[in-house]
Amino acid sequence: MKYHRFLIPVIACLALFLFAKAYYDTYTLEVRHYRIVHNRLAEALGGAKVAFLSDLHMRRFGPREQEIIRILQEEKPDIILLGGDYISFRGSYDPVMAFFNQLPRAYAVMGNSDYYNENGSCVLCHKPDSYELKSDQNVFFLRNASALLNTAGVRVNLIGLDDPVNKKGNIAEATRGIEPSFPSVLLAHSPDVFEEASARGIDFVLAGHNHGGQVFPARYLKGRMLVDPAFEYLDGFFQKGRTLMYVGRGVGTSYFPFRLGVRPEVTFFQFIHETGDGANPSQAVSPVSEMRRTVLFSFENLTDLMGLSNELPGSGQKKYIVGPSGKLFDFESETELDYLNWECHKWFERTRDHATSGEYSLKVALPAGQYPGINFLEVEKDWSAYRQLRMEVFNPDIEPLKFHVRIDDRSSRWDYGERFDRDFTIKRGMANITIPLDSLKANVSQRSLDLRNIKHLMFFIPGNERQRTFYIDNIRLE
Repeated sequence: MKYHRFLIPVIACLALFLFAKAYYDTYTLEVRHYRIVHNRLAEALGGAKVAFLSDLHMRRFGPREQEIIRILQEEKPDIILLGGDYISFRGSYDPVMAFFNQLPRAYAVMGNSDYYNENGSCVLCHKPDSYELKSDQNVFFLRNASALLNTAGVRVNLIGLDDPVNKKGNIAEATRGIEPSFPSVLLAHSPDVFEEASARGIDFVLAGHNHGGQVFPARYLKGRMLVDPAFEYLDGFFQKGRTLMYVGRGVGTSYFPFRLGVRPEVTFFQFIHETGDGANPSQAVSPVSEMRRTVLFSFENLTDLMGLSNELPGSGQKKYIVGPSGKLFDFESETELDYLNWECHKWFERTRDHATSGEYSLKVALPAGQYPGINFLEVEKDWSAYRQLRMEVFNPDIEPLKFHVRIDDRSSRWDYGERFDRDFTIKRGMANITIPLDSLKANVSQRSLDLRNIKHLMFFIPGNERQRTFYIDNIRLE
């Protein structure tokens, strides 16, 4: 018993130490400077200072983010590059936009977390409530695209790859039209693009995504429990052929709300010419300096660390309640647009054209792609009191529209064999679509869907080879 008297204080002290260590490691920014021997980039960039940030995972524009702004103001980098994952899971873009507004001109790519808030990412590129792109944005997003950086009279290909994690990246498209004689820098969220970048002779790759493991045991689990291919490149420098890659530790957190033994970082690079007869590859990168900036204690940070904080307003989904007479969506209110999965190159707007109920219908513009469509982020769950699902769809084109309806219940779990799918061919003009609810059977198992637990309602234009526009109205249960 006397051992228990000492054991409890020891455990309490250890827990307090770990908590303090986690707070310190989560909110102490490491500011790193590297000098890289690289003749092509040194000639092109002429000593320019390049800043790199990734994986902010912002819940709010708090003390840590304000400290990053102060660091950038002090360092005065010539080029700022941002590596994606700006929001927390399905979080709000409000703090991200506040952070971006404090930056000078920067170039950015999207990360996987940025696509999870499907009706939020449009704010990055589009004017509010408009299909028009911003003309005065200070953070310029490269989505499978490139830009020419002109410094010291020499040009550099800056290539931005869309999120590789969700297979949105297309390096062939991103590098189309670049000038091969110019050196190239590839900005991508995940380092699993390294092999392809090396095969294409990219000079320098910047990536993030892994958070350096975020907690120190991850370094020892790599290749054992951490089987994501991207974890092969946990953090730091990697060389293959002529291609050099740096994987940053990032700033924020995911899965766990804390870091332990893996501090966040803000990184700066400068490129210099080779001296002597040749540089040893192991000496091609030299750390110039490293300092630590500890953010002042904040109760906001404390609640984030303990996982007790709530997301800012606008980040969560609303509970959808079925309207009068079984109406699901009739698009008479702007708030109904919040339930649609907004994505880049996809657009929804209320219009008086082709309305069949009330004054408005929904005009839908979908890009080319394999399965572009509408995923309602929230839908009424209990359909058991109704007999059929109905809607009106107007096709303005001469070419018939292949309209695909998908419905999942609680047991489907995204499994094709356990969900309901049906195609409709809509000729030019208005079509009335009716689906009897007793026909909602799983594709393979043929079980009847549980009408009391409907989880997803989606519409697709499968195998779409060009942008298509159509109108939909009065989605209802009868």
